[in-house]
Amino acid sequence: MANPIVYVGLMFVAALISGGLVRFLQRYAVGLESVGATADPAPRGGGLAILVVVLLLFMPMGLAQSDPSQIVRYSVAAAMIAFIGFFEDLRALPRPLRILAQSLAALIFVPAAPIQVIDLPFMTLYFGTVPSYLISVVWLVGLTNVYAYMDGINGLASGQAVLAGSLWAGIGMALGKPAVTLLGMLIAGGSLGFLMYNLPPQSIFLGDVGSTFLGFSLAALPMLAIGPGDPSRLYVSGGLIMSLFVFDAGLTLFRYLFAGGSMRREDRSHLYQRLVALGDSPLRVTFLYLMLSTGFGIAGLIYWWSASASALVFVGMVCLTLFAWITRRETRHTAEPPRTPLENSKPS
Repeated sequence: MANPIVYVGLMFVAALISGGLVRFLQRYAVGLESVGATADPAPRGGGLAILVVVLLLFMPMGLAQSDPSQIVRYSVAAAMIAFIGFFEDLRALPRPLRILAQSLAALIFVPAAPIQVIDLPFMTLYFGTVPSYLISVVWLVGLTNVYAYMDGINGLASGQAVLAGSLWAGIGMALGKPAVTLLGMLIAGGSLGFLMYNLPPQSIFLGDVGSTFLGFSLAALPMLAIGPGDPSRLYVSGGLIMSLFVFDAGLTLFRYLFAGGSMRREDRSHLYQRLVALGDSPLRVTFLYLMLSTGFGIAGLIYWWSASASALVFVGMVCLTLFAWITRRETRHTAEPPRTPLENSKPS
């Protein structure tokens, strides 16, 4: 199945199936909420539709096109990651227990595609078996949790999945990796079907079952794409595609550690949450993030083609500029004196 039109058609089939499943899950979840005591404006767990669409289509089609060990190990590990997320949607797990469970799930996939070589602009890193397994688990579990923490406003996580999945589908097609193309298209299509219900006025959220599955899958794609003789700088490209999410979550983690671990998961300290607190609409913030991520995705493609350090510098400068811009807006907002009733009134 090398025809691009077939893959694009498959993406829209996945979107239609995912949208239908989301409508079913929405009705079921609303029914549960009417019985329960939660007061969330919309039910969670809609990401289960993406999981079902991706795995049910990827398993049989991927086995016919690629290494069965990679396909099976990815599918089992991704399903386990999603199950852990589904459990967290129902009842929060202690952070160490969650990380441990996710690491064990990741270890199911790692032996099929470990990170052994990374091409940086001025050096190439080689890893033995144990370090490669450790780095692979950190990459998979790290991006899994980054994605879960970034699923906080309308369409942000699902929109990023559409963008990143499409980019990886194109990379897979260029490399002649049908499994990568297939998985990228299914992620993009399944997320597109969900996105229609996650934009304002949103009626359902991804939940951890969907966000952790997407994070794990997008982390697994560069590992599936790299085989003997393939450019190992694709790992850096994968990081650049997801760099805005990684920067935002990393900055929040730094604040968490600086606060002595007293911050909670729901504390509104992410950059996108700070923008909403400044008065920007969630849709506007999502659009800004997706526009920046599109540029970062192009930087990732440039690095894949040429290993240019300028791609890394560009992404780093944009991330720092975004942080400085938000910080300045917050400073001006805090320093701005409250307006009196007379100032607020319109002249007659």
